[in-house]
Amino acid sequence: MERITGRYYIVVALLILSGALALVLRYVRVSPDQPSDFSMIPMESEGWAAREFLLSDFTLDVLKSTNTTSRLYTDAQNRNVSLFVGYFEDQKYGSQIHSPRHCLPGGGWGILDLETVDLEFGNHRFSVNRVVIGSKQQRQVVYYWFRTRSGELTSEYGLKLDLVHNALMFMPTDAALIRLTTLVPGGEEASGDKALKDFLSVFYGRIENSLPFVTS
Repeated sequence: MERITGRYYIVVALLILSGALALVLRYVRVSPDQPSDFSMIPMESEGWAAREFLLSDFTLDVLKSTNTTSRLYTDAQNRNVSLFVGYFEDQKYGSQIHSPRHCLPGGGWGILDLETVDLEFGNHRFSVNRVVIGSKQQRQVVYYWFRTRSGELTSEYGLKLDLVHNALMFMPTDAALIRLTTLVPGGEEASGDKALKDFLSVFYGRIENSLPFVTS
């Protein structure tokens, strides 16, 4: 009888804790100190020049992001890199990030390869998701990652855990999705990797500065 009573109190305590956690995640909101500012990402730099594309109202409604930029950069070698950055000021209110892993397939494109790779710019080393998508005639190399107050993340599960951690610590739950895409002929993924890395060597710091995350 005592053992049953002890288990009963444990279950009740867990239910109370779960309810308190749900209330925190649903209703407690801490706003960031400053907004995102994509104007800090230059349209032209070191031989790269961009055109910006406006997203449709339907796309924006599906994304539910606070701020977005979608651009196509071209360099002197006629290499094209598509940049998309979506910033979400608060992920807890119906505006959680949609994973590119689920959005990339479609329109005749399929995922041919998916892995995590390490990148390094200056003294900063981080990981990104590298995806190769292809159709019958063409392929694209895609890099994407999530940026939060904890740093760069590649896992959707890690993103969820980060949201819970920041909410419980009464910190902003904002996050960003950064995605780079380049079109390459079939079988020439290495040229796509080089284009994306060359692009990031110029723009990585600018992308970071456009987001309101504080790093030590």
